[in-house]
Amino acid sequence: MPTMARSMIVGQNYPMLLLHLKRSHSKFRLFMREVVGRRVGVVHLLGYVFSYSIAMQPLMPIQSICEGKKDIDAQIDAPGLIKIALDIVYPKIQSFCPAFQWRYKEFVVQDSRWVDLSGHHAHKPYFYSQCIQAGRKGLKSPIFKTKQFALMVVVPESQWCEYEEWTEQVEEWTERAEEDEATHQAPMATTAISKASIDVFQGEDYLTTEVPLPEVPLKKTHLRTASSLSSTSSSTSPPLKKAASANIFWSPDRNELKEALRSGGIANVDAQSVYDLQNENVQLYWIATRPMSKILENSKYQSFTLHTAELATGQLTVDTSSANLIGQGGFKTAHPGWLTLVSHIPTTGLGSIPHQKVIVKRPFIKIFPPNGPLAGTYKVGRYAVADKLSKQFKEANVLYWANSLLDLTYAFVNRCVAASSNPPPFEIPRLHFIHAGLALSFLPGQMIVAKPGAKPCSVQAAFLLEELILGGPDAFVKFIHNTDCDPLLDPGEDGYSTALFLAFTQHIQYEKTGGLAYISDYQGSMEVLTDPQILTHPSVSEGNNLFGDGNIEDVVSQFEKKHVCNHYCEWSGFELEAYGRQA
Repeated sequence: MPTMARSMIVGQNYPMLLLHLKRSHSKFRLFMREVVGRRVGVVHLLGYVFSYSIAMQPLMPIQSICEGKKDIDAQIDAPGLIKIALDIVYPKIQSFCPAFQWRYKEFVVQDSRWVDLSGHHAHKPYFYSQCIQAGRKGLKSPIFKTKQFALMVVVPESQWCEYEEWTEQVEEWTERAEEDEATHQAPMATTAISKASIDVFQGEDYLTTEVPLPEVPLKKTHLRTASSLSSTSSSTSPPLKKAASANIFWSPDRNELKEALRSGGIANVDAQSVYDLQNENVQLYWIATRPMSKILENSKYQSFTLHTAELATGQLTVDTSSANLIGQGGFKTAHPGWLTLVSHIPTTGLGSIPHQKVIVKRPFIKIFPPNGPLAGTYKVGRYAVADKLSKQFKEANVLYWANSLLDLTYAFVNRCVAASSNPPPFEIPRLHFIHAGLALSFLPGQMIVAKPGAKPCSVQAAFLLEELILGGPDAFVKFIHNTDCDPLLDPGEDGYSTALFLAFTQHIQYEKTGGLAYISDYQGSMEVLTDPQILTHPSVSEGNNLFGDGNIEDVVSQFEKKHVCNHYCEWSGFELEAYGRQA
């Protein structure tokens, strides 16, 4: 590795974007990787600076930058890639050193071959052509193959030099402040702020009043007045130990203070809000997306089980209060919660950050008054542990199969689009089911009997956890009900096009499973779906209760008559059989 004359680095890693491109759909992860120097002259990266004949030595540690973003269209052009890179990297760099005025518009985004993306035209896919390969033997059409691509965010040399000069001055100010504290020097009168000292912090903005120096998270730093940084005052006046604002004293308003004392002195703690918080040490089992081929090859993958799910441990807090209830359906309630994992922490998704806000779902039973059930006159009761566990496993299993069926759907769509000589005259919406998991809380060293005759069990609680859907209730849409295969939305309503696409996915699932099953009860946002239902043909169940009470088998029997094909179904590239009135 080359050698270095002086420190020019803000850490031992630098931000890079790794893109996993799929046709009209890709994922990338922002990650950290060590870089090997190349003879390209001086290049200043956010996190690494290297040049030929220069060794890489760290100046200060930089906080880890590890972020992710899903569902990137593989047709994305260079301006789109630049925007994604800067939107993710810049806030992280800014939070690392907020006092320095980074000019992010000067940052350059390059690919792994050091090609500047800003020189490429818009509306032209940047990486897409590199994913197209010749078809296998016997196939005339080219195929789309997923690859990995890297992007790097680079800061110009001139701006990096400004940053270096700024850090050197900050270190010098810090040392002076520490010397002042050691020698107990008294504060001196402030003097005018020099233009040079202003430029360090404000760039082209010139101040006319004296202001304290912003806090800089580099070392244990004592705030200094900007005047103490002036070159004219450094030799004649000892620098201040404290900011100028430290000499200002104000007396509180008597009436305001009286009200504050009257209110704060009572200290009426809302004890109920504390009682409503349920804290549990849990084991979290993620609900995976498993390809249908794997499910058919191995019987142990044919349902969601704890043995085949990945496990993590952590702590879950659930707000069980009715006042903060997020929602209530026909079978379960949704509560706000906070999840912190302590082992096997993923880089993205459920449990990837501490104290992550989550949706906690709990099944309930309707308790009616003694005189019989009346509309809306029931109380919410909770199941015994064994019954609750059974209900939660069924919910997790429905989502497990929904993930697989939707994965099968997109695999079919991607293959058809890749094989077609003409692209479809519409965009393919990219949706996925919410990241979720089953959280179990255990009684340490104890066994309980949930009900007479049942086997002892150490599980004391079970929760279905989901990530939050961005946008809240306003973004939530019910697209298709489980009692019908037509969209619930009317033409012109927000989400109608998405509802048509989801009806089209039912067509694919029905046809590719031989009329045995498809997903229904589609709901969620325009990107993330939740609470699905698996519907199966009556010939599948053989009298067994499959996939819970929401599996209305007669709807599957009538699908070919009830389904109305739309423009997605009718595109010739999919070669789907026409159902309903199109048949």
